[in-house]
Amino acid sequence: MKTMKKVIAVFLSALFVVLCFAGCSSSGAAEKITDDTMLVAYTAEKKPFIYTGEDGNLTGFDVELMGKIFNDVKNDYKNYKFIQVDENYKLGEDAAYTDEDGNEYIAYVMVGGIEKNTGSFNKDHTFTKDIIDNRVIAVTAENSRIKTYADLKGAKAGVVTDAAKAALDKNTVIKEGLKNVKEYKDAQSAVADLTAGKIDVIIIDEFSFNGITGNDHFKVLDNELETISYVYSFKKWDWYDEAFNEAIYELKSPEYNDADEFTPIVEKYFGYNASDFEYEPPQN
Repeated sequence: MKTMKKVIAVFLSALFVVLCFAGCSSSGAAEKITDDTMLVAYTAEKKPFIYTGEDGNLTGFDVELMGKIFNDVKNDYKNYKFIQVDENYKLGEDAAYTDEDGNEYIAYVMVGGIEKNTGSFNKDHTFTKDIIDNRVIAVTAENSRIKTYADLKGAKAGVVTDAAKAALDKNTVIKEGLKNVKEYKDAQSAVADLTAGKIDVIIIDEFSFNGITGNDHFKVLDNELETISYVYSFKKWDWYDEAFNEAIYELKSPEYNDADEFTPIVEKYFGYNASDFEYEPPQN
């Protein structure tokens, strides 16, 4: 009897492995790139969107989100693979990967913290609705006299990150009204000077501000200097944008799931809900 049970157990285990292999290979990340593989391009690692984890594998917001929505966007593809490409890569045109036999494979999807409305982006690509938003904000001490942006006239400001500096440069009226502007390499140094009264306000992007320990002890002015929107991009006029929009919408909507599965992924990687994703599926 024990021998029979052992034989049955071995048979069932083998069957499970076969079935799992067959199922997983048609719906997940690919080990080998073939004609059935959707190539998902990125130009550089950008934390927390896509980066190499401690185990040596790619991880991040884009990696986890792609794993969640692939079955809804795969069309005829059976698996997918993230592939790093050059900065000047032409989506939907250039070869993203060439195998040992000389076969070339093209990527039609690009991720990795892509900023909308930069350069000729809108002209050259089709893209999803805004997936992640990073606001450039003004932060003061809790007891500061500064209540609105109008109160910044004559203030000593600190600016952190290139995104914040660029936003301040665009808002010339605010910048010219400041007494002076000091640039900081990191948020903690700016916070130390704000706490010590050496500066009156910090201009910073929200990603960086939310990484500061004890950020609830400061006051964030209403509204923002700029909002940087991050999207997934596709070859111009490609239909994929609607497929991705709808897949994210369904992941976020309790109508399709027991709960919103999208927002927890955002909060996991950004530390707060950094998304105002809004999409209305077409009515049939």
